[in-house]
Amino acid sequence: MSQAFSNGKIETNRPVPYDLIFFGVLMVVSGVMDIYIIFANPDYRLPVFGMKLEGPEGWYLNLVFPLFHFFIGYGLVFARKWAYRLFVGFTIYGILSASVNFLRLPPPHNIRTIFIIISLAVLGYLYARRAHFNR
Repeated sequence: MSQAFSNGKIETNRPVPYDLIFFGVLMVVSGVMDIYIIFANPDYRLPVFGMKLEGPEGWYLNLVFPLFHFFIGYGLVFARKWAYRLFVGFTIYGILSASVNFLRLPPPHNIRTIFIIISLAVLGYLYARRAHFNR
């Protein structure tokens, strides 16, 4: 492990752990899949907090989520501190939205339930690995 001085602070230049790179690549792949789904099904509107925006606003809202996936994926691959914070905020937002959708929208809720469980598990895992976001 090498150390370098920058502005009077010691910076540790550690390689990015493979698990963070893996999660980053998964986020980018998720963004690509989202883009494909949006363009393959232009009438689909993602439910957000139990409602769906119609028209161009709903379609543009659909595009926001893949952008977040791309940004977070990039940040995870390079272990950026901002990526961890963005991931936590985006995941909490997603869990809250999926929970409201679970309560307000009709079943089946299989995908929402799986999303909430996996999101909580990944959030806990990255919380345990938060010290590795050092850039």
